[in-house]
Amino acid sequence: MRNNGKPLVTVTVPMYNNERFIGETIQSILSQTYTNFELLVYDDNSTDASFDIVRSFSDPRLRVFRNSRNLGPEGNWNKAVSDVRGRYVKLICGDDVLGPECLERQVEIFESRAGTGVSLVCSQRTIIDPEGKPLIKKVNLIEGGRHDAVGVTRKLIRMGTNILGEPVCGLYPSALLSRTSGYSARVPYTIDLEFWMQLLGLGDLYMISEPLCSFRISDESWSSRIGDMRYHQFLEFMEQTASEKKFQVTDLDLFIGKINCAVHSMTSTVGFKLFAGPSQESDSHVFGR
Repeated sequence: MRNNGKPLVTVTVPMYNNERFIGETIQSILSQTYTNFELLVYDDNSTDASFDIVRSFSDPRLRVFRNSRNLGPEGNWNKAVSDVRGRYVKLICGDDVLGPECLERQVEIFESRAGTGVSLVCSQRTIIDPEGKPLIKKVNLIEGGRHDAVGVTRKLIRMGTNILGEPVCGLYPSALLSRTSGYSARVPYTIDLEFWMQLLGLGDLYMISEPLCSFRISDESWSSRIGDMRYHQFLEFMEQTASEKKFQVTDLDLFIGKINCAVHSMTSTVGFKLFAGPSQESDSHVFGR
């Protein structure tokens, strides 16, 4: 089905120095079972071969842009969603991977009765190492099916971690973009999660229980700093979210969440040091997503 002659889905990839993984990312998108999409890649003036690697792909659905100067993650992510033609949008970092049925399954939800009033469709994800080897085959922090924004938000705060998933996990209606303030790096570590919360202020979440995408752990230099950065910035995000009355977060939710956040930060530090291999610094890894 087409949207006034336009592709139904826009897949957009903001990238910076992703030469090691970008080819695999692009191939996973172009190999989707669902084909009615456009693929936009925004190179943030990379200093490696990322731009040339993407240009080597020949597919009429693919368009590649290069910034004349480096805009940074916030600027490039917002540029990546500034000119979408699809009814639905998926933003993917330049090192993550889509499973072949990801778009098909997520579009199916939005185009069915189940999608009425839903502002975000996510799927579970697999955690992979720099070589693409699964480290955790399924991250299951929230059950499959429909969830109201209040319930999801309170659970997220109590758990002190991202239960919704990284950008690769989500698909959302492009019509909602104008009702958000876009991607904000005010709290850098949660640039993606803060945007998910804006969307959940506009509708419900639908979670697909199967892992339809993969989130890659890499960047050794960044991983050495992830624990301290994650803890303080996630705390700031939780307090910011709790201050919004529409989510009905209680003091007890926040108290429990701060304890769990500290635990997750320690385990994340150990995990990244064990499994993250060396790679070029990229937008996604600077923020840790």
